[in-house]
Amino acid sequence: MKRIFFIAAALATLAHIGSLAWAAESPRHGGRLVFGIASDIISLNPFHRTQSTDKFVRELTFEALLDLDDGGQPIPWLAVSWTVSPDGKTYAFRLRRGVKFHNDKELTAEDVKWSADYALDQKNAATGLTILKNVREVKAKDKYTVEFVLKEPEAGFLISLAAIDPFVVVPQGLVPTGKTNLPAFPPGTGPFVFKDYKTAREIVFTRNKNYWQKGLPYIDELVLKPAEDHQTRFISLRAGDFDIIERTPYAFVRKVLNGEEPGIKIAEAKYSGFRRLVFNVTDPHLNNAKLRRAVLYALDAREFIKGANWGFGEPSMVWGIPKVSRWYVDLPEIKRDPAKVKALLKEAGVGADFELTIVAEIGEQVENQILQQQLVTAGINAKVDYVEHGLYVNRRRNGQFMMSISGSKLVTDPSDSYPFRFGCEETKKGKGRIMNYSGYCNEEFDRLVDEAGRINDFKKRYELYAKAIRILHEDAPEAPFVFVPRFFTFRQKVRGFETDVNGRYNASTRGLLKTWVAN
Repeated sequence: MKRIFFIAAALATLAHIGSLAWAAESPRHGGRLVFGIASDIISLNPFHRTQSTDKFVRELTFEALLDLDDGGQPIPWLAVSWTVSPDGKTYAFRLRRGVKFHNDKELTAEDVKWSADYALDQKNAATGLTILKNVREVKAKDKYTVEFVLKEPEAGFLISLAAIDPFVVVPQGLVPTGKTNLPAFPPGTGPFVFKDYKTAREIVFTRNKNYWQKGLPYIDELVLKPAEDHQTRFISLRAGDFDIIERTPYAFVRKVLNGEEPGIKIAEAKYSGFRRLVFNVTDPHLNNAKLRRAVLYALDAREFIKGANWGFGEPSMVWGIPKVSRWYVDLPEIKRDPAKVKALLKEAGVGADFELTIVAEIGEQVENQILQQQLVTAGINAKVDYVEHGLYVNRRRNGQFMMSISGSKLVTDPSDSYPFRFGCEETKKGKGRIMNYSGYCNEEFDRLVDEAGRINDFKKRYELYAKAIRILHEDAPEAPFVFVPRFFTFRQKVRGFETDVNGRYNASTRGLLKTWVAN
């Protein structure tokens, strides 16, 4: 049986194209690295909205109990070992000793307990509130042992803790209750120390000289500069204003691969560009599944990839799960069919005056213009409302949109995404959409994923998740659309940079943690 798809993806498709001669060089400490990122962060409260750019930036300075290896399996990080009780409800983690926060305080179990409890407090609107919903209690058993007691067994609990999404670990008491933003990041344990933030201009980090991985990182100063326009980012890289950029425009990727951009190197994150269509199912029109499916029959994923991504990528049939994953489910492909669109619009009862508005981020004009064109030529009136990143996030969180195309991370295990992205809990609370942006609720879907999450047998879990995935395919609150790679490009002086299939800036075995600047 194949292991989780990340092995194949990492070995076969994760590319770091550079000079082989670099392998003989020894990394050096020092230097300043300027990194052009695609959007600004939303919040300096590390518990709030731990997604997308905010998550990638926070991974530079905050850490989780565990991480994932290239096979998608949990590995020690801030916790060096763990045990699970026979009933599957109690997880005890033994912490790494001698880890220091950036304020020089030693990491203890009390800090982990406080951080998890903060995420579980509804007043804090933390991303982890949903992810940790099965946690009954967190206990500091001794100075270096923390215990999580669950309400029910949870097969994917370790995987959920192998990321900062549930909670970051900070010194107890240093984040005020009920604040969605802060004037600065609190101290973390990560390789880079927060220094300064100027909204929409730059985020500055310095090297953590007391990092528990001795000798790492190498860079003395790391400066992240938001630049929403993709073409501008690459031009700034070419001019030397940036040393490295993310989300390189595909036209420039072609040039780099063809050797037309001397001195520019490239790293690929094959599946980091999972793009899905999000419908607001509470919208007076889009609460009709037939109308949502009419939209899907108006679109052509392959033509979208050609037009928006210069041919890089592949259609996506299952939410967050590519064909190489053991969790993949064979579903019928929804192909563009204007006649079917017309019939479904009629069944949905919408008139000729109906207009679909796509809310989109500034800088993502190309893909949204292609969506708009495909919709219009298939018989659906459509327009695009472009807004800056912060407003885009707030409108989706508050349910003030009809449709958007958005990214998300790959699914390592369905339990790490499906219950939170599509579960009824957020919808019933009605206090903002932290992860379930569509506002979707289906009790049968919830029953299936809850049952699957409590058992360990893969075959039984797969059967249950497959049924749940087919419900999503039929209801279409969100629709998987395409997997496209994203590319980092960087100047020749940047050495040692590699990313993973998700396109993270920093991970346990690669990324900026092990990047260095040559003379």
